[in-house]
Amino acid sequence: MTHTLKDRINAFLIHLGISAVIAAISMFVVFFIWYPAPLHTAVGVTQIFLILLAVDITIGPLITFIIFKKGKKSLTFDLTVIALLQVAALAYGMNTVFEGRPVFVVFSVDRFEVSRAYEIDPKSHDTALKAKNENAKVSWLQPKWVGAVASKDHDRRQKIMFDSVQGGNDWPQLPELFVPLSKVKKQILEKGKTLEMLRKLRKNDPAVQAGLADWKDNDVKWLPLASNAKNMTVIVDATSAEVLKVVDINPWDK
Repeated sequence: MTHTLKDRINAFLIHLGISAVIAAISMFVVFFIWYPAPLHTAVGVTQIFLILLAVDITIGPLITFIIFKKGKKSLTFDLTVIALLQVAALAYGMNTVFEGRPVFVVFSVDRFEVSRAYEIDPKSHDTALKAKNENAKVSWLQPKWVGAVASKDHDRRQKIMFDSVQGGNDWPQLPELFVPLSKVKKQILEKGKTLEMLRKLRKNDPAVQAGLADWKDNDVKWLPLASNAKNMTVIVDATSAEVLKVVDINPWDK
């Protein structure tokens, strides 16, 4: 093996190692903070993000392998440009993922719905903040669990209804309507279905049956979780309506 090839391989491995560390940190932020499991599956970010990350990790080190030559006058400049382009690509991807993160999981009427950052109506959000509605504050970390109730203003209530019918924003995208889950406890328990019903719905799926084995029928209830990529199921305490877990079970498929 020539010294030139050996130097290139060493440079490639060093660059790859640094890229891998940055990728690991990025994955932790995305999958454990912004998109806690199983919401990353519900929203459908997993495959897109991993492809983006894989491309970003490999392209930089490969270019380094190609252009690296010990003693080259422009080597520092070349490596700096590669690093900056790699960081810029990762920053763009992370920003896109950040804007699409689930910021609220909203109980609305008879189900929970995932609301992503870019889906939140900015005017409604401003209205909520001016009214000092703490439930409407968007977190930079994990999504908030809240309830949504009808507006007390008749005209506003009518406008929201007409807008939603025409494909506009509905309750889960309007922070002015957000309240603590404790305020909608009665509705959650009334709309919650028995675990026995879910077991019957998935009686031919051993994996689902095993996943529900931790709870007794009378201790919990479940409600659907609607999301853009995959619908899931929310398990709640049958007495307090406290959210216990989101399970990867589609509540609507037969």
